[in-house]
Amino acid sequence: AKVGPHPPATCRNGSAAATQLDRVPAPTLRPILRRRDAVTSTDTSYQFRNNHSQLGPLQAVLDPITRRELAAVGVKPGQRALDVGAGAGSIVAHLAGLVGPHGKVTAVDADTRLLHPTAVIDVYQRDLRREPIPGEPRSIDLATARCVLEHLPNRRDVLRQMIDLLRPGGWLVLGEIVHTPALVHRASNNTDSTLITDVIENILAILAGRAVNLSWGDEEPNVLLAAGLNHVHTRWHSETWTGGGPGCALYADNAIQLRDHLIHHGFTPQQLDRFGELMTDPYTVVRSYQFASTRAQKPQ
Repeated sequence: AKVGPHPPATCRNGSAAATQLDRVPAPTLRPILRRRDAVTSTDTSYQFRNNHSQLGPLQAVLDPITRRELAAVGVKPGQRALDVGAGAGSIVAHLAGLVGPHGKVTAVDADTRLLHPTAVIDVYQRDLRREPIPGEPRSIDLATARCVLEHLPNRRDVLRQMIDLLRPGGWLVLGEIVHTPALVHRASNNTDSTLITDVIENILAILAGRAVNLSWGDEEPNVLLAAGLNHVHTRWHSETWTGGGPGCALYADNAIQLRDHLIHHGFTPQQLDRFGELMTDPYTVVRSYQFASTRAQKPQ
């Protein structure tokens, strides 16, 4: 699917063109808004493809947060690091620079096409729903996972594996998208504002309906504390995203990848094309996905 050719609205001040857009009738079938924790499918496969249209914007908005957490724990030259769900490898490359030529970074993903081994980086293809994380117990100084555990039905087991791989004193750095209501700060008109809100809410509902736990990032601190880890610290991050920027590109790509599901939820192709246009319009300002970033240290 691709964004259609409809031009974005250019009148935002109550002019005739804007009024005409406001008069576009609502669809007969309203989009289905399910509870965020409702599980309506047993499909536990990862919902988004590993490609640059998805991972590029994701890296642009989340890498600065993850790098800040890595700076806080103090990754040192010669250490061994693990990145679970390494995606396109931006954090793997950053870790490789931190551990230097005498360190080691292990990158694990179900889809490793965008990952490239080097003298420092080892790449493993693993389906973590069925296969264990490679490595020996107590051999890793730092383990990271971002937007991974919430997608896995066995997330607690995978987290336990990560903790077991850590040396005493080693650090976990985790990050998850968590549910927060969609909010439009500015759009061309009320019709567009409602459309943006409904599409984003339905993206989250579709993910929740396909066994993605969008409250896992909120639960992680309690889980880590119960597991006996120290210095557990979580920061919840949200910001405004402007049309044409990487955040809105992420929203647009999520809608493209879930297009068939969104149509099943009651959206028309024309509405989804319009959503894609709005995500490129600099006049659009929306609230971002909320991201929970957690770090914790294994006891010495």
